[in-house]
Amino acid sequence: MKSVLLFSIAVAGLAACAEKPEAQTDAAVAQQDATGTEEIAAADACPVYDSRDWRAWLDVAPSPDAVSKLHISGEVDLPTPGYTAQWTVGPADRAFPPAQRFMLSFTPPGGMVTQVITPTGVSLETDATYTSYRAIIVGCGDKVLVEITDIAVAP
Repeated sequence: MKSVLLFSIAVAGLAACAEKPEAQTDAAVAQQDATGTEEIAAADACPVYDSRDWRAWLDVAPSPDAVSKLHISGEVDLPTPGYTAQWTVGPADRAFPPAQRFMLSFTPPGGMVTQVITPTGVSLETDATYTSYRAIIVGCGDKVLVEITDIAVAP
């Protein structure tokens, strides 16, 4: 019993002598939180895990006064249900016919949602800037999801 008591006193003494880490200031903690948030935001810039079934087609206007429509559709895998997709028309290159870029961005759902990979259809119908396209390039964040080169023309 005496050896157990001596051992306990020795452990307590060693613990008291151990160096204590410097206390973090509120500013240091805030900096860590800000850095962690920025890293998470950068990692989540494009929440798409995978994509498939991409198509693009051009509805040609029946008269010169009417506007032709460009359609793009595909399916993306997102980390949860409830994301909202937004399309942004990007630049076209200077070749003829041109390759046109489009960007997809996503807004996550609010509140608590089930964490399950969710196939989600995305589509866009927009006025066609050109009468034909060499390629449609769809990006998300800093990655290219697809380059569609077979663009059907529907009269």
